[in-house]
Amino acid sequence: MKKQTTIKSLLQRISWLMLVLSIVPLIISVLIYTRYLFAYERSVGNISEANRIANDVEEKIMEEAWSLTYGQMTTAEFSQSNSVNRIKREITEIKKNTQTTQERANLNIVNRSLDNVDSYLEKIVANIEADAPFKENQELMVHVESATNLVHEILQDFVTIEIKLAANHSQQVRQAILLLSVIEAAIIATIIFFSRKTNTRLMRQVQQPMEEMIKMADALSDGKLNYRINSLPGNELQKLSTSMNEMADNLVVLLEENALKQYNLAQSEVRVLQAQITPHFIYNSLDAILVLEEMGESEKVKEMTYALSDFFRISLSQGQDWIPVEKEIKHINDYLIILQIRYGDALTYSIEIEEQIKNYSMLKMILQPLIENAVYHGTKLVRRTGKIVVQAFLDDQDFIHFYIIDNGKGITEKRLKEINAELKDGLDTEFQEGYGLFNVNKRLLLYYGKEAKIEITSIVDSGTTVHVIIPTRKKGGSEDV
Repeated sequence: MKKQTTIKSLLQRISWLMLVLSIVPLIISVLIYTRYLFAYERSVGNISEANRIANDVEEKIMEEAWSLTYGQMTTAEFSQSNSVNRIKREITEIKKNTQTTQERANLNIVNRSLDNVDSYLEKIVANIEADAPFKENQELMVHVESATNLVHEILQDFVTIEIKLAANHSQQVRQAILLLSVIEAAIIATIIFFSRKTNTRLMRQVQQPMEEMIKMADALSDGKLNYRINSLPGNELQKLSTSMNEMADNLVVLLEENALKQYNLAQSEVRVLQAQITPHFIYNSLDAILVLEEMGESEKVKEMTYALSDFFRISLSQGQDWIPVEKEIKHINDYLIILQIRYGDALTYSIEIEEQIKNYSMLKMILQPLIENAVYHGTKLVRRTGKIVVQAFLDDQDFIHFYIIDNGKGITEKRLKEINAELKDGLDTEFQEGYGLFNVNKRLLLYYGKEAKIEITSIVDSGTTVHVIIPTRKKGGSEDV
């Protein structure tokens, strides 16, 4: 069975190949250039030093010899400044930097000639110390001059040899550069070949599978949940694509299950909310009608009966979840009429609605539970006349804003933080108090998503404001009544 190539091993192999192809020529170039450069520098250094020594032989040695012969320098002074010994040491140093036997043989001749010069100078010193005739020293100076000239000539020959060696090294450097250029060209061609081959392999094993997975991700984000990836090369991406296909399958199942669950939950919560409101509200309203009838308030009986009938007609809405905004406003108006008749002067209200929002639809029974909270948990708990203000307008981002404002007892700062925190928890809220408020919040999130929200502000003993924000929905759809 053929072993699968992983992306990691493929990239490592490419990295090592590129590293070797880039480093090996560099190392070779450095070694060759360094070798020839050092050889060339040694030759140039030998040339410079040999020229200097040749000048010293011609000038210093002869100058010291004549000064000694004519008595311008004592034998003791000559022994201290004898240039021959210094030049012989310098020749030895040059010899260390030589590379060929020809160079060393030439320098050996220079040393022997310097030995002859040194021997003649020692004889001159001996003659001076023995007070020998001046003529003998003159004859020795002839030999010194001849030997010195020979040393100068040999050093010049050495310079010529070094120049030829330097030229040879220069030629070798040029040849090395040419050879390395050919090698570099071959390496570049090899890199291009392997790069194209590697790119093709990466395209087949990495890029194309990645593009397939990106297409799948885009398709899933666009809601095309049936999109699947076909077979991919046997590497990590195959496992990843299989996991994405399985994830998409699970997503479809989960979405279907969640949709059914949320639908049932929403329906259940609507029924629970309706069941919560209906019994005690009906009983109290009917009791109020009886009392009004006994008091002879037939007009109020008629008004309250019509309002109660209209209230329940809109609450049912033939089983529809969505109603026009104007019907939701009519629903809360009927509710407030009933409450105002029941409580008399203890409750007042006003409704301020922009005309343009009546052309939109909204989820029904959103405002009534909030107004009920405002009355039973707000205005009923203060001695002053309770007031409920309902406002609604449309903003520039096509969101409808509802405000339910009361002048009731208000909410403490601590409790207000808890309520707003639970509202932000959304569907995860496990409410114990304020059933109507949190039920409305859940229904908003179930039907509208995170675009809808409820915000509450309050001042103790001054009142509370409930701010409801929902996205717009044009009137006239199949869900409207």
